[in-house]
Amino acid sequence: MTKRLVIFALAVITFAAAPQALKAADANARCPLGNATISGAYMTQATGSIVGVGPMAAAGVWTFDGQGNSVLTMTVSVNGAISRATLSGSYTVKSNCTMTISLSGGNNNYDGVVAPDGNTGYWVATDPGTAFNGTVVRPGHPE
Repeated sequence: MTKRLVIFALAVITFAAAPQALKAADANARCPLGNATISGAYMTQATGSIVGVGPMAAAGVWTFDGQGNSVLTMTVSVNGAISRATLSGSYTVKSNCTMTISLSGGNNNYDGVVAPDGNTGYWVATDPGTAFNGTVVRPGHPE
């Protein structure tokens, strides 16, 4: 009986302390809002190259819904050939402000960081054969 009482008491203490530990961890998070850290329309630009194809540059508007979905509307120059595209996909912002983005259309995966206030972010393409990076900036908030 005493052994059961001790186990029960330890379990109660453990469960009572767990929420406090989680609150302390959340308090130290730089981006505690997760995906909601970035929300709304952002200006974006990118420069770099596609291996075996040539230099590239892009500019557009990247809209994030704060829930993990995004739409990128852009104009792209790849080795001088101009195209326009709209891509959609998902993103994740972690509590340490790192983010991952994956867009439709193949070979559109990115890693990056976002400022804790959500006003700016920096990303780099992670697909093989790509060597470009860019920024996202909320209008009205300089980089």
